[in-house]
Amino acid sequence: YFGSGSATHGMEVIDGYLFAIGNNIVRAYDLQTAELAGTIAIPGSGFLNGMGSRSGELVISDFANGKLHRVDISNPANMTTEVLVNATGTTPNGVVIDEANNRALVVNWGSNAPILDVDLATGEFSIALNTGLGNLDGIDIDGEGQFYVSSWSPARITRYSNDFSTSETVVQGASSGLANPADISYAIETDSLGVANSGNGAPSFHFFGTANAVERLEAEEFVRWTAEGLSLSSPVAGTWHIQAFNYAGQLLDSRRIDLPNSPTIVPIERLNWDASLQQIWQITTPSGHRVSLRPDQRQR
Repeated sequence: YFGSGSATHGMEVIDGYLFAIGNNIVRAYDLQTAELAGTIAIPGSGFLNGMGSRSGELVISDFANGKLHRVDISNPANMTTEVLVNATGTTPNGVVIDEANNRALVVNWGSNAPILDVDLATGEFSIALNTGLGNLDGIDIDGEGQFYVSSWSPARITRYSNDFSTSETVVQGASSGLANPADISYAIETDSLGVANSGNGAPSFHFFGTANAVERLEAEEFVRWTAEGLSLSSPVAGTWHIQAFNYAGQLLDSRRIDLPNSPTIVPIERLNWDASLQQIWQITTPSGHRVSLRPDQRQR
C-alpha cells in the first residue's frame, strides 16, 4: 500500500497518518490515500531512530547524538520541531509516550542498558531502571499501562509494570521467532505484540490476551464463549462483523451475521470455520465496539 514510501527506522500511526523515519527525514502519509502529506528534516540530526507518538506530537531519538526531538504534527503538511532533551548521556533508541503520566520512556543501546523517564512538560529526565540487559531496541505500552521492551542480549521481550518495580520475561529466544528483536508494537485491540526482527527480516507476533474472559462492552452488550458456541448480546439489533486472523496478522476469513437485540448463541458450525486452529477472532458489534477472542481456548 505504501510501496513507494521511505521508512528505514521508526514508524507510528496517529491522527489518520503514518509517520515514518527514512534516512533522517520524517514523512507523513495519509492513511486513506497513501499520499505523502508532508516532510520535515530535523536540523543537526545524526541518526534518527526511534519514535513515540500521541495526538499532535512525536518524540524521536537521535541515536548518534544522544538527543530527543519533539515534532509538532498538528499540521502534517507543515511540521515543526524542537529539541526536547539536548543530551541524554546515553545512546537512545526506542521511544513510547505514556500519555496518562505525560512522559516519554526511552530505551537505550549498550550493556546494562537504562530506560529513561522523560517529563514531556519540562524535558527533565531520570533513569527509571538500569535493566541489566544489553542493547535495548523497542518499547511499547499495553492497555493496562505495562511496558514491553525488546533486547538483543539476550534476545528477549521483557514486560515491566508501569513504575518498573516488577518485571517478567514474556518471550525469549529463536524458538519464539526472535532474532535481534528491534521495534515492537502492541495492539491493544487484540492484546498482541508485533516484533520486527532485524536478525532474520521476519516479523513475529505474540498473543497475551485471555480467551475465555467475558468482555463487557457496555450495559447488556457482551461477547463470550460458552459450551454451546459464541454468545453475542447487544441492545442494538443489526450486523455483527467477525474476522479471523492467524498469528502473523493475516486475515483468513470474515463473516457478517444479522442478529436481533437479544442474547444469541451462534454455533461454531454456522461459521463453517476450523476453530481448532490457532487464530484470533476480532468481533465488531452493531454499536461499533470491538473485542478479540481465541477460539482454540473456548469452553468445551
